[in-house]
Amino acid sequence: MNKSGLLEGNYALVTGGSRGIGRTVAEVLAENGCNVGITSRNHERLQEVTQEIAGNFGVQALGIACDVSQNQSVSELFRQFRTWSVERLDVLVCNAGYTFVPEIWSTPLHATKPDALENWFLSIFRTDLMGSVFCTYEALQLMMAQKSGSIIYIASTPALEGYQGTPYTVAKAAILGLMKDVAREYGRFNIRANALALGNIMTPATFGRLDPDSRTALAEEAPLKRWGQPEEVGKSVLFLASNLSSFVTGQTLVVDGGTVRR
Repeated sequence: MNKSGLLEGNYALVTGGSRGIGRTVAEVLAENGCNVGITSRNHERLQEVTQEIAGNFGVQALGIACDVSQNQSVSELFRQFRTWSVERLDVLVCNAGYTFVPEIWSTPLHATKPDALENWFLSIFRTDLMGSVFCTYEALQLMMAQKSGSIIYIASTPALEGYQGTPYTVAKAAILGLMKDVAREYGRFNIRANALALGNIMTPATFGRLDPDSRTALAEEAPLKRWGQPEEVGKSVLFLASNLSSFVTGQTLVVDGGTVRR
């Protein structure tokens, strides 16, 4: 059953939506009446997740295998999505990101091996930033025609404060620049663009890889003294996707328990 119907009958596309934060975002949108398309590279997992979403929330759900770092793959994604949604897209959530690699995350720029430098930066750049660019380009064609839409980019707090000069920081900061340009240029079409800067969120990719002491230390960073839950990210996306934020665009909402205060 739908929780509120805030997005009743709408169509959303969530990249990287088959697990973790992306899956939870898709579920929160579906719980509020939205038909949801999700992407990942794993076709079988997509089918499992979409069946569960459709069954649990009584909405339409579609899974499309896609590598967002490849423009042609994104074009095919949107071709299939447009057929399914009958040329409608109300919400785009650019969540897909490069796989978390502890070595890349924790290595400062000066300590990066010369033969890894270009590959690390460009690989993450293509998935995180160019994936968002490719998806935004396609989404704008639909949203401009219907003169409405909400685009939500998933970034992180290092994009605001920096973290060792890593490729992840640079890519997520660039996403915020993309978001601001989209908000400025396409507001006249009633298209809103916003971003979430996430802190420590409890997912298998982050929390699940840490030892107990590290988990506790990271929880203590936040004034709320805990890790965030994926559901809390989903609710923040719901706010930005719905008319609850109808006069909000070009903004970065920090979801980190108060660690970054601006």
